[in-house]
Amino acid sequence: MRSLVCGLLIAIFSLAISAQAGLLFDYSKLALKDLDQMNKLVKAKVRESKKSGGNKVVPLKEALQAVYCRPNEDFMIEKLVPSLRTELEEQDAWEPTIESLVKEAIGALNNSKAFKPVVLATYSIFLDNILSEMKPKAGSGFENKIVTKIKDAKIKISKEINDERALRMLKKASSPSETAEKILEEIAAAEKAAEKEADKKK
Repeated sequence: MRSLVCGLLIAIFSLAISAQAGLLFDYSKLALKDLDQMNKLVKAKVRESKKSGGNKVVPLKEALQAVYCRPNEDFMIEKLVPSLRTELEEQDAWEPTIESLVKEAIGALNNSKAFKPVVLATYSIFLDNILSEMKPKAGSGFENKIVTKIKDAKIKISKEINDERALRMLKKASSPSETAEKILEEIAAAEKAAEKEADKKK
């Protein structure tokens, strides 16, 4: 019995460590990087992808995650994502990569005891940025699928995450699931209003 318990503890610990190691940097370190430094990171990962004899998507996925994990008060994402998207689309991997990264973030936030607050805060920022980028097209297609997935995840923001973000960013986090739900409700309301307006013109 003792060996079984020890084995389970080791497995859980290893899972937590490997999941944390999946992030190149946490959000606090990424926030310190300016545009030149982030561009350098992205270009290095693109070069790594092109030289790779194996899975060319992995370096691009790492770079994309880093870009979306950085707080975006300076609107840097829109300057960094296009080149990565082009590279991923050439590998037919843009949508699968986004889906995989969203799944990773949701998994971490819904298993919060296995991760440090700074890691969880980083994943929450990732989802916040994904939702912000997808909001304009969230009424249909792939964007709607991702926003709905985040809504259905029922993510709760713990006190530890709020304390972490309040300390470093001077503001608390909101649940990405609640944000996603509001986005979809706004779209539904706009569509309903448009239908009523169309009916008046008949």
